[in-house]
Amino acid sequence: MTFILGLQTGHESSAVLFENDRLIAAVSDERLSRVKNDGGKLSDLAIDEVLRLAGRSRDEIDSLALLYTFFPEEYFVRETWLKEIERRVLRRKRKRRLNGEKPQMLLSNFVERLEARGKSFDAHFLRDRFLRGEGFVRAVPRFYDHHDSHALGAAVYSGFRECAVVTMDGNGDGNISHTSGTWREGHYKRLHVTNQLGASAGLFYAHVTRLLGFQTMRHEGKVVGLAAMGKPEPLYETFARALEVSAQGDSLWSQFVGRLGAEAARYEFLKQAMQGHSRENVSAAAQQVLEDVVVKLVRNFLAETGMRCVALNGGVFANVKLNQRIAQLPEVESVFVFPAMSDTGNSVGAVLLELLQHNPELLKNGRPLEHVYWGPAYGDAAIQAALDEAGVSAQHLTEDALVERAAHAMHGGKIVGWFQGRMEFGPRALGNRSMLARPTDQKINDWLNKRLDRSEFMPFAPSVLAEHADEIFHGVEKARHTAEFMTITFDVRQEWKQRIPAVVHVDGTARPQLVRREVNPLYHRVISAYHRLSGIPLVLNTSFNVHEEPIVCAPPEAVRAFVERRVDCLAIGPFWMEQ
Repeated sequence: MTFILGLQTGHESSAVLFENDRLIAAVSDERLSRVKNDGGKLSDLAIDEVLRLAGRSRDEIDSLALLYTFFPEEYFVRETWLKEIERRVLRRKRKRRLNGEKPQMLLSNFVERLEARGKSFDAHFLRDRFLRGEGFVRAVPRFYDHHDSHALGAAVYSGFRECAVVTMDGNGDGNISHTSGTWREGHYKRLHVTNQLGASAGLFYAHVTRLLGFQTMRHEGKVVGLAAMGKPEPLYETFARALEVSAQGDSLWSQFVGRLGAEAARYEFLKQAMQGHSRENVSAAAQQVLEDVVVKLVRNFLAETGMRCVALNGGVFANVKLNQRIAQLPEVESVFVFPAMSDTGNSVGAVLLELLQHNPELLKNGRPLEHVYWGPAYGDAAIQAALDEAGVSAQHLTEDALVERAAHAMHGGKIVGWFQGRMEFGPRALGNRSMLARPTDQKINDWLNKRLDRSEFMPFAPSVLAEHADEIFHGVEKARHTAEFMTITFDVRQEWKQRIPAVVHVDGTARPQLVRREVNPLYHRVISAYHRLSGIPLVLNTSFNVHEEPIVCAPPEAVRAFVERRVDCLAIGPFWMEQ
């Protein structure tokens, strides 16, 4: 029996634990620290939690799968020439922050400078100090590339025997912001990259997000929502100068590539271009440019490789409308988006790369992702303790009674906090840490936003009985698997738009989670119970959190939401409470 621990350190830190080739536990730091997108260090929180879930200790770990980027620099030798360069880099970083540029990853720069001088990364890594300091007495550590980790997560869990693999984000090792590669029977080959400053699609969208007054790497979804309310034409041609496909057709480009301070120049260009335009039109132009450019890039790569299936990963593919555009391409047979598409998910990809080190044939047959319920669960005693601490009483119900009570509450117009089983890994609440409501009242969006201190511009998502998906949405067949993880939008059929207005956007799309009985039987049961009452085989599902807080993880957080009247009812384990 072999145990492999994967770690994503820095921004969006996470830890995952594999037993042999099976993922058994995964959690991001933010769910434990309660700080959104937490990171910047090697956190004991996530490491200790995945070990606790598996009943293991640090001295039982055989391998460590690590990422170069953001790794704690206390475990590296700093030569005199490196220290001086670091000081210069830090000065440039401060200046870039003031100009709106995303700072480059310090360790990534460190690795490149070592290579430029013919120096060995391994010789500078204080391996023994790291292993002793962190308590991994028998583990063998290996480092892996940022975008290779993205690629493996998408390729392996797509279940495709062969596919095109496209990764895209702000940037990673070597300033790479995009890769295109192929996956064939367990072997990944990277073919094209974008590594030019001023050409990153992720930073393009982040710049627009920030210039609209939102927080980058957090509120890009609001721009997606606003885009449907505006017109792209007034700014489209101008924004198209800031992101385009290269002349070769295999990478990204812009008119700012090659300029000194390319990202700062692009940011200032966008800032000036936006003056006098509504935020809806700005969003619409940015979204249209992103979609057109990425779709063209993907289409070119499919023509080059002859692939019919596409696996996607990286922060840009959190953009569910973009993913729909890719799925709608006539040459695409099927599309899959890795659910933890931000850097959080790279801890998973790093372990997959480690597995291939041990056995290149191990992942040959693919393994369609079944679920992401890899986080902590809590028993009745822990829940009761949280109730006692809050001074709240609750009924202890049978599962049948709990399901019926929750379904009737939703049908009656109440908001139900639904806290069951193991927490989800990734950004979406998929029925274990969710707030549920009926999808029939369009006004519920404003009501929920006010109650949760949110300012969302997209409707809340529906959780749909998988067996009814084709009745409600167009185009499900191409993305049936990935839609189980709420990573893509579909056009809603005309006859359903008026029946479920709370989960349909102004452009007629919805971002569903397809719920299968065999994957989450209890969640399937509560939706089925609501279906029997209402004739509607779906419920509104939004993440169980309030403004700027991570999704709830432990019972005290869920109970607090009930006490603060964020929800009308709370189903937490077998316990039921109602205001």
